[in-house]
Amino acid sequence: MKAKVVVSLGAVVGLVVLSAAAFISTAGTDGASPAVGQRADMQAAICQEEPGIKEKERRLSVETVSLPEPAEEPPQTESESRSSEDSYLLAKIAMAEAESEDTEGKALVMLVVLNRVKAGGFPDSVEEVIYQERQFSPVASGRFDRVEPDADCWQALSLIEVDGWDESMGATYFESESESTWHEENLEFLFQHGNHYFYTDKEGGK
Repeated sequence: MKAKVVVSLGAVVGLVVLSAAAFISTAGTDGASPAVGQRADMQAAICQEEPGIKEKERRLSVETVSLPEPAEEPPQTESESRSSEDSYLLAKIAMAEAESEDTEGKALVMLVVLNRVKAGGFPDSVEEVIYQERQFSPVASGRFDRVEPDADCWQALSLIEVDGWDESMGATYFESESESTWHEENLEFLFQHGNHYFYTDKEGGK
């Protein structure tokens, strides 16, 4: 009787083990199938999208963006390139030569200096033109060094630099009524303004 009972218990244990193994096998197969299926679907979708993504990347790498070229800075005007020292010298020569003249009369004296800078046969800077030997009597007499420009001199400079005023007709010389007749005899007369007569070189001259 005891032997029969033992055999029966062993059989029961065996059946339990077999049942558990079968359950685990079934659960592993059935439970994993949804996750495995989802992964497969995602991989397939990625594989389908990859060509489109790569094509977009290829186009982006090939396409060039046309950026507008930086605008060139406009060239400086003559007045913008003029130094503050030159402006001061122009105002001083106007004060020394044309203190009693009106604003335009002072501006005309400055323009004679500027016309000389641009013309051949004269120095090519404001300072050198003003200090050229025997050209401006106030420089020779020392008056040029003593005077300081008044408000009207600066207004005359603004008339040239800001408003672009120039009625000098290219004059490179001027004289007052009381000076010698050398200018009249050797130069071409252009016009008179106030007490000053303005000239330029004769045709074929300097």
